[in-house]
Amino acid sequence: MTYVEWLRAGRCLKITAIVLGVALVLIVALEYTFLNVGSRSSLSGVELHTSSGEINARAILVGATTTYSTLPDGTKRTTIVNSAKGVRVTVDDHGYYGKHVEIFERSVKGAAKLIGIGPVSFQRVAVPGGSLVTIDTNKPEDVAYLAAIATFVALIIATILGAPLARQNDGHLEIALTNPVPRTTLGLGAMLADVAGIAAAWLMTVAMLFLAHVAQNAPNYTYGTRDTEVIVLGFAGVLAWYAMLCAATASMRRAYGIVLGISWPVAGLVAVLAKADLGDAPMAQLVHWSATPLSWIDPFTYLHFGPAFTVNGRPAGSLAVSLQNELPALLILALVYVALAIIQWRRVEA
Repeated sequence: MTYVEWLRAGRCLKITAIVLGVALVLIVALEYTFLNVGSRSSLSGVELHTSSGEINARAILVGATTTYSTLPDGTKRTTIVNSAKGVRVTVDDHGYYGKHVEIFERSVKGAAKLIGIGPVSFQRVAVPGGSLVTIDTNKPEDVAYLAAIATFVALIIATILGAPLARQNDGHLEIALTNPVPRTTLGLGAMLADVAGIAAAWLMTVAMLFLAHVAQNAPNYTYGTRDTEVIVLGFAGVLAWYAMLCAATASMRRAYGIVLGISWPVAGLVAVLAKADLGDAPMAQLVHWSATPLSWIDPFTYLHFGPAFTVNGRPAGSLAVSLQNELPALLILALVYVALAIIQWRRVEA
């Protein structure tokens, strides 16, 4: 049984590797196509998002004067001036270490804003005669970004590999019980094989994201306490999610695929309804009252990261991380669900 689960996890990892490989190619292609700001070969094909909306670089080049120069430190500078449109673009290309872009628009007013998305930051400030948009690439990036995305992929793999005990019930239980080992050992062994596959998928995703980053930029990551929290909380959430699926399907022989299929929308809906302010209407209060106790046993309730991006230096979204509250809850859920899965499976008769 355990050997069969290792084979299943291996096949899942092969498919995951193919999907991640395709994703890597697409990401790198998109980076060089749309994010290669300042390149002499692709500048005319990008769109620059500024305070006045979208300014197409092709429109800027029409009637503009473009000059190229090299600064004393070796930085390649591209300067585009379109006096008729009142636009001046300066691109300092540091090569492997990113780009610094400044876009001046004449007589354009707008509130100051700073947006950070991973290694890219956009800042708009008012200057005499117009506004200035500054774009910096390859800024220091938290490892937490990679960990959060890898956790999402791991949750998908956990869902695919979920229900290992139910798969044995479907026509294979008689063979599994001929093994000269306790049924508890067999069940835990199958779960450990899946967990190893989930962890491998997590590492593969991190490696893919790293390769996609270094294809266009130099490695520039920072690691701190928050990164550790995201990694630990994320994997605890994946374990709790996988264990919940095992517990939900351990006594089933067929139709466990339906449980796996509806698990995401149901768990997500419960987590949202429990936290959302639905108003004071009796029906709204009834929905909230019904969802709240279910949210206590829902791993999605405790699994959240932050921030994906910031606006004016503040997180955009409800993405606080608290190990003191979420981590114990997720670990307890994982242990309880594993115990429930094994107890149910021990009672299933061939």
